[in-house]
Amino acid sequence: MNERRSTGRRRFTGITAWLGGLLLLLLGCGRGSPVDSVELRPGRLTQGDLVTAVWLPVGMGEIRLSPADQARLANLGVTHLEWVQRAQKDSLSAEALTMDWCSRAGLRLPVYYEPPGYTPEDKLHDWARARVTPGFSTEVEARVVQLRDRWRGYPGFWGYLIGHEDYRREYLPALAGVVAALRQQDPERPAITVGRVDHYEALSPFLDALLAEGGEPNLFQHEQYVFRAALPEAGPSLDQALDRLLAGYDQVARAMQGRHGRWHAVVQVHAETRNGVPVYRHPSQAEVRLQAGLALSRGASGIVYFLYSSGPETVRDKLGVAVEERYYEGLVDEAGIPTASYAGVQRVTADLRRTGAVLASRRLHGGFPGRRIPPNPLLFGSDRDLEFGLFGDESTPTYLLVVNRRPTESRTVDLRLAPGPVHDAISGEPLGNGSGQLELSLEPGGWRLLRTGE
Repeated sequence: MNERRSTGRRRFTGITAWLGGLLLLLLGCGRGSPVDSVELRPGRLTQGDLVTAVWLPVGMGEIRLSPADQARLANLGVTHLEWVQRAQKDSLSAEALTMDWCSRAGLRLPVYYEPPGYTPEDKLHDWARARVTPGFSTEVEARVVQLRDRWRGYPGFWGYLIGHEDYRREYLPALAGVVAALRQQDPERPAITVGRVDHYEALSPFLDALLAEGGEPNLFQHEQYVFRAALPEAGPSLDQALDRLLAGYDQVARAMQGRHGRWHAVVQVHAETRNGVPVYRHPSQAEVRLQAGLALSRGASGIVYFLYSSGPETVRDKLGVAVEERYYEGLVDEAGIPTASYAGVQRVTADLRRTGAVLASRRLHGGFPGRRIPPNPLLFGSDRDLEFGLFGDESTPTYLLVVNRRPTESRTVDLRLAPGPVHDAISGEPLGNGSGQLELSLEPGGWRLLRTGE
């Protein structure tokens, strides 16, 4: 994700991050989470089919979809692709080539809107940033009809990418207008937008505009990366980074309560330099797994990996002047050869598929840390450095997701549960003796999903 914003926007972001850090410090001796004080209650929607997706490009003007790439993407095990290159090959766009392949391979792809005056430098600018002028509704509705009719014969046609880091209040009227047009013309496919939850100038009005009633629930994809280049693999700095990540996930979970929509976590699997200076490092397989588990514990209905490709990107200002040179290292290198991250993501995706199949028909009742367990009918005590998610039907939680916050350590943890049968929800294996005292093994950064009752 290329968090492109003006100098003023960077200052706003910096202030927001500082205030977020202060909030974490004030809540519970620096380790509290805003969700701690929220009463647990069932979500409005079930989790739905779990989306696992990968971003394809890094802003390169070439199409990355060779036969070798197709095989590697299929073997990765993801269900969706996103953000294909804005490039042409002969008379076909990268989007058309990718849609054709996804439809044949059983993957799904959202399509992208290119407003009038679009240029290659506008790679991630979008229709939600348009000005609402006379004729706006008619123009947007015509574009929706054109896109719907262009792609609806393809099984891979999933939805519409309509926004990326549209943080300002001034974008809300256009966003609401686009969503209204989509609801009118194609209510069976979701609208999708991407951003970091604590960067919005008006989060509640933004979500109100995006998550309109009726039709397929729309999707908010939350992007947040914490594995900076200098971040160690263990210790207080890592723990603080995970607290920051969870604060974002908690905020999304609270914001989605009661709304007609779902959220996805965009998780970091890449390394990045800017003007030659390392900014992000490759997360380990356990760290990728941990990001996914933490997101699931807060009700994420999708995990989106950033990103597949490797290569350079020139970031330009509004006048097209180069302002920064970035280099991304993704799941494959520039030659298309899998990096060390590829196999790790492949294994995490397989585990997500099994967990998602169980949670699809369940509702999130709340997520919380082991250090501060709210009143609930399933869990009464645990080790402090665990995270939990409660899932169930529209009234009662019966599933407990347990996440190991330590990405460098396999461990056996002690849980104090309500007396009664407990099973591994994935394998069906009975656990414990029904007394309520349970020892549970967890891999580094791993999770286990438990089912209570008969």
